[in-house]
Amino acid sequence: MAFWLWIVLAIVIVCLIAALISRIRVRIRYSRSGRLDQLVVVVKAVYGLVHYQIILPSIFIRDWSVVFREKREGGLTGKGNKKQKKRRIGRGTLKRYAGAYRTILLSTKKFRKWARVSMKKIECTRWRLDFRVGTGDAASTAVVTGLLWAISGCATGAASQFITLKTSPHSQVAPNYSSTEFTVVWEADFRIRLSTALRAILQLGTKTIRLRKSIRAWRAWLSGPEESLN
Repeated sequence: MAFWLWIVLAIVIVCLIAALISRIRVRIRYSRSGRLDQLVVVVKAVYGLVHYQIILPSIFIRDWSVVFREKREGGLTGKGNKKQKKRRIGRGTLKRYAGAYRTILLSTKKFRKWARVSMKKIECTRWRLDFRVGTGDAASTAVVTGLLWAISGCATGAASQFITLKTSPHSQVAPNYSSTEFTVVWEADFRIRLSTALRAILQLGTKTIRLRKSIRAWRAWLSGPEESLN
């Protein structure tokens, strides 16, 4: 009997170690063509056993607010739950995020330093940012094309300051001199070891000096934008 208990314990330890050295992988794809926007976020963990996907098939501005439809599907492989909601990012949402951020700063020692160090542990394994633009005028199209090349370079440089690039970024800006057009596609893959993520969370816990306020602030931050009724 004791022999089988040791076997089971060894299997559990091996599975736990395998899970800890596995990576959390996140794939993001944003595209805009004309007035149509789409955002897709796919999260995989523990060798694909955990799979989560968020799709925003439409994003538009209404009354100084960003309104979007959200489709979520995720959980253990083969046991995902599908949810669809319509959400809105308005003045109230921004105030809630700002208040939660201030509370987290006051409740956590050296939060900014922790955030910078933790973000640097995220590895980017794919980065692509493509534009296609046309204004209907050749001269202004050329000017906008140059401006978009500058924006693309700045975006890549800013990303490298916060995360670790493990790939060569790819960008393309294609001018359309024959018609009016604006198309953008951004694709990026990120990864971080599960053990590294858990260690960062534990470090955050040790730096928290006002636990209740910090928990409420994180809940407010992670609850997401409010639901839109229209």
